[in-house]
Amino acid sequence: MVQLLTSPWRFTFRDLLASVRRDMLIACPFIKVSEAEWVCEALTSHGSVSHLRLEVLTDVRSDSVLSGSLDIEALRMFVETLPNASVTNLPRLHAKVYVADDSLAVVGSANLTRAGLDSNYEYGIALTEPALVMRIRKDLEDYARIGNRLAREVLADLAAVGRNLASEYEEFQRSAKASLRRRFSQKLRSANYEFLRAQVGSRSANSLFSDAIIYLLSKGPLATQQLHPRIQNLLPDLCDDSVELIINGERFGKRWKHGVRNAQQFLKKNSVIRFDGRRWSLMRPSRTI
Repeated sequence: MVQLLTSPWRFTFRDLLASVRRDMLIACPFIKVSEAEWVCEALTSHGSVSHLRLEVLTDVRSDSVLSGSLDIEALRMFVETLPNASVTNLPRLHAKVYVADDSLAVVGSANLTRAGLDSNYEYGIALTEPALVMRIRKDLEDYARIGNRLAREVLADLAAVGRNLASEYEEFQRSAKASLRRRFSQKLRSANYEFLRAQVGSRSANSLFSDAIIYLLSKGPLATQQLHPRIQNLLPDLCDDSVELIINGERFGKRWKHGVRNAQQFLKKNSVIRFDGRRWSLMRPSRTI
């Protein structure tokens, strides 16, 4: 069944949270502490949460933190309140999707913020057909493989980076001093780098680009001249042709195409992908490397 949803969405989300029995997936770029607390309270009200899995997909970026759209403390709240909660930092995530088990998926425009649930005009659909719900979950979990799961201590570090950046930004806005502008620019560059490190995690460039290639080829065969731009579009900050970027000793930035070519040959050597002279394609659907 498909149900059309209009604002306010609070009651729909309350029903969705009440329906969760085994696991829930949240995918949205903007999440506030107040709504994270509400979600945690609703899920823990079911009783024991030792069996309950929560998967949160979001995009940790400086502009989201500075605008107040994303509270990193909200992400910490999930993992500190629910023992089986995980947070994945996922570039270019713009979807707003909420899935309860295989019974209900809400797909629409609302972020997990008070404005999104109560005051903005939002629109979307609720789906209860199990096959569709499972397909939505699979699509998001496949995409999440190119992201990085953030450990609790990493979230604590990022929260500190976010607080420091916001404090510097407030001081910068109150002052016209050139020295403060320079200091804030330095803090912003440092924060951007830390958020990029959180996107890469402990993965090598080869591992990250291999995941990106597998994800893109799972949609269908691609020529190299099609594959490379799509990887750059998928990972724009790591594939920025204008910067020298080294993260954990791994080269990204201007060297990204070299990394992608190495990943292509690595996957080909391990019989994960093949090249027929024109296009690259997956040899099998499973991920075994």
